[in-house]
Amino acid sequence: MSNLTQASVPVRPDVITTAERQFSDLAAPGAVLSGAERVELANAARSSDTRTPLEEFAHHVYSNPATVHAEHVRAAVDDSGDAAVVEAIGIVARLRAIDRVYEVLAVELEELPEPSTEPPTGVVMEGLQRRRGHVPMPPGPIPVTLDLVPSEGTAFRAMFGALYMTDEEMGDPHFHREPGLDTPQLETIAARISLLNECFY
Repeated sequence: MSNLTQASVPVRPDVITTAERQFSDLAAPGAVLSGAERVELANAARSSDTRTPLEEFAHHVYSNPATVHAEHVRAAVDDSGDAAVVEAIGIVARLRAIDRVYEVLAVELEELPEPSTEPPTGVVMEGLQRRRGHVPMPPGPIPVTLDLVPSEGTAFRAMFGALYMTDEEMGDPHFHREPGLDTPQLETIAARISLLNECFY
């Protein structure tokens, strides 16, 4: 049972389900990292006990995204490769978003699940080039960091509906969650968080 059920306020069922699915996905094999490596990376992100440049990078992304600079990305890429770094970004960004929900509700964080023993899938998008985001991305006015590892982009977008808005809801200026906030309120919060995290795109 999710620790979110112990919150002092009601938590929407879709938020609980999304958290459970994200933890399950975290323990599954990724494109280039095994389930064990993904869980180990998540553990390193939550703590300051890092042993590799990729784990150090993951901890920066988790603890203070504003401290992530090109040299951190470069060190992790040189050690583990572009795909592993993009996979780490996806894992840690999703873990941080879910963990933050627990922290705001003053609920104990979930223990990370037992990892899958299946091998990595090897599914990585070809033909992308390194751009201003420090990792290979597609062309376009708003390149997407996770596109190199499509499974991470899919898993990241799967959180939107519960923690933010679905693509359809984003396109509706009159959207209002019941119970919850409306589009201007959600966008104001998102903009403020982006500012505090020094999002650079």
